[in-house]
Amino acid sequence: MIPLSDSRRQRRLPWVTWLLAAACVAAFAWEVSLGERLAPLLERHAFAPADLGRIDGARSALEVAAALLISLFLHGSLLHLGGNLAFLLVFGDDVEEELGRVPFFAVYLGSGLVASLAHAAMEPRSELPLVGASGAIAGLLAVFLVRFPRARLAGVLPLGCLWLPARSRAWLFVPLWFLLQLAAAFVELGRVGATRPGVAWYAHLAGFAAGPPLALLLGRRRRLSRKRRS
Repeated sequence: MIPLSDSRRQRRLPWVTWLLAAACVAAFAWEVSLGERLAPLLERHAFAPADLGRIDGARSALEVAAALLISLFLHGSLLHLGGNLAFLLVFGDDVEEELGRVPFFAVYLGSGLVASLAHAAMEPRSELPLVGASGAIAGLLAVFLVRFPRARLAGVLPLGCLWLPARSRAWLFVPLWFLLQLAAAFVELGRVGATRPGVAWYAHLAGFAAGPPLALLLGRRRRLSRKRRS
């Protein structure tokens, strides 16, 4: 199921979620505008797992860190972008309101970075650029499950040419999503290699695992900060 809405209603406008979505759209428009010049620019500025082995050699630590951040906003296709935005806009606004804007942004970036590094650990020699916000959004998905397990989700279920309306509870949809990522990762396990293209399943799993601990840590700091001010 592709989620399109949930049953929760926000009291505040989710500015950070909207800005993250807008940044991804703007980055994709920039990618499309480059045409044939895109590939060499991705090789130079996007993160590839093999870059970690080039630190202090061909690339500095600062360049690799910048590439890790840039890659979270790049996408490989319109379908890739659209799928990620659907999940971000449905789940991100609720998590942003629950955590607060700054902790939410930190959880998003932290989950994304953990996801990218986990993918690099599984495919350390890969020269393929790793692009997409999937790992960061997976972290938000896990936080949503922990905080709002009974939330109702509505979306569409693609069955070939048919797109059927579908509904689910978060406690059912999110674990099923995770199990699908896990199953796909096991299928790909025997084909890990430097030249293998495809979906970074390990990044999804790692981002999902990173989200709740980051939210717990940052939420605790936020509560302590509020107590000090009071």
